[in-house]
Amino acid sequence: MAYQPPQYQPPQYPQQPYQQPQYYQQYPQPPFLPQPPPQPGVPPGVLVGVSLWRLVIVACAFTGFGAAVSVLSKPMLALSQQASLVVGIVYTGLLCYPLFTGGRRHEPVSPWWRGAMTVLALLVCVTYLVIIRGSIAPMWSLFEHVLTPLAVLVDFLAIGRNQAAAKWWHPLTWLAFPLAYLIFFVAAKVKLYGSFLNPAKSSFPGTVIGFIAALLVLGYLLYGFGKIKLAVARQHQRFRQPPPGYPGSW
Repeated sequence: MAYQPPQYQPPQYPQQPYQQPQYYQQYPQPPFLPQPPPQPGVPPGVLVGVSLWRLVIVACAFTGFGAAVSVLSKPMLALSQQASLVVGIVYTGLLCYPLFTGGRRHEPVSPWWRGAMTVLALLVCVTYLVIIRGSIAPMWSLFEHVLTPLAVLVDFLAIGRNQAAAKWWHPLTWLAFPLAYLIFFVAAKVKLYGSFLNPAKSSFPGTVIGFIAALLVLGYLLYGFGKIKLAVARQHQRFRQPPPGYPGSW
């Protein structure tokens, strides 16, 4: 019987479950980042106070406008009545603004509308009292030429909080309403302001340029006031913060 060598059989190893190499293991997932807290609303006292003040401005503007319309023969030709109407409409929108933000803000981020109304109202006030030397004895004149402009100015300087957001070009665009009335004044041939504002006179272009320059100066004064107020607020906040290393600053 011929010799037959034994057949080779590979060694049998125990079956081990496959393990992923260490360098292929996934890194642990980071925990979910917490969601930012909801934006807090305006304190109720501030919201009520600002709303009541702007309600006063709306009342002054519409009281003067309504009284003038009931007394004057052609009230809508004068800048005084048009300005009171525009101020009343704009501040009605500002009064209702918190309703559209759910009480999170009491006024828009931009102060454009408040600045434009301040320039327009002061133009009416100074022109009527200083240049025309008009009377404020009638109730409509008192509201249109004193109370409404004064309330709008106080609102810009002391009540609102967005003055610092004014842009350098805002005073240029705050001329929009006075220039719109100037176009209407020339096109409709309005004759209300005597000889100092007469398109037929050779001094008319110089008068218009003087008014525009004065309004630009006024606009940039308002703009500068907002920036100064912001700088003072930041300086005050910096002094209120404790120095580094102070126990209360941890």
